[in-house]
Amino acid sequence: MSAQKFNRLKISMMFGVVIFQMCCLAWEYTNGGVVTHHFFMRSDLPGVSNWWGLVILPTLVWWAAVRIEKRVNNPSYQQFDDSRQFYRGVLIAFITLLLVSLVQSTIFSFGYANIAMFILLGLMLAAIFVPLHKMECILGYVLGATFFTGPAMPFVGVVIFSVVSVLSDLCIKPLFIRIKNVKKVAS
Repeated sequence: MSAQKFNRLKISMMFGVVIFQMCCLAWEYTNGGVVTHHFFMRSDLPGVSNWWGLVILPTLVWWAAVRIEKRVNNPSYQQFDDSRQFYRGVLIAFITLLLVSLVQSTIFSFGYANIAMFILLGLMLAAIFVPLHKMECILGYVLGATFFTGPAMPFVGVVIFSVVSVLSDLCIKPLFIRIKNVKKVAS
């Protein structure tokens, strides 16, 4: 994909996300007011309004596009023969986390908070083996939850499984590779 096409895609995605968030906020505003999520679900503590979505979502889209573009243009990261395979992997990661987040927030909206928590725990377990800290995964998770819970709340989940994923990628994965290489040298 050429740089001009990629920039056009990035701008159109940012515009689409702003329109989507404005529609969600308009719906909330006309149906009782824009939701504010309070810490520990206690109204006497400070809260985060869904108005922040107008800043959070376009920033996430922009940052994801920048990170994906850097990975495409980095010759040391090229693990695929052609860029179509790379973009297919990015799209699969995005859609997978989007669907997981949609299912989780739907279940949470129906009042099954325990099941939604188990889904988050499953994501943390998956983050040990799969690099869920990549921006396409983070963007998919936040966008999937935006319609039901707003974009501010999914950051709690993103921070949790992203930290697990980064620690796994930087600490546990190299340890396994080292153990594997020691076994090869020993035999």
